[in-house]
Amino acid sequence: MRRSQRGDVFAETAFTLPVVLLVTLALIQGGLLAYAASAASQAARHGARMASVAQGGLGAAVAVSEAYQTARQLFPMDSAPSVELLAPGGAPGTEITVRVTVKAPNVLSPLSALFPVLPRGPLPVSATATFRQEGW
Repeated sequence: MRRSQRGDVFAETAFTLPVVLLVTLALIQGGLLAYAASAASQAARHGARMASVAQGGLGAAVAVSEAYQTARQLFPMDSAPSVELLAPGGAPGTEITVRVTVKAPNVLSPLSALFPVLPRGPLPVSATATFRQEGW
């Protein structure tokens, strides 16, 4: 290999390597966000479903407890997921709505000094589920 060709290879690598690394990090971030959205959705659905079958006025407590536990199990990267009870249900036929928010780690955060448009810190991902209170 001639000397000028070695220099060309080095220059090409210097230009393409940062782009390849940035695309790789973006793909990893996208996967983390998709997993966080799936976990939040499943936790919200589970909490709302368990509350819809709870009897004796315990639906609200069951919804929050079940959604929180499920979010912690499915997405252990967030040690404190947020669970909101938007509609508490109660009487048969009323709606129970649960919103779960988890914080996905941001692997692009260290690059926010170079690219100010990138967000800093963890990224919140929310999901909401609604069920009707069952009664018999």
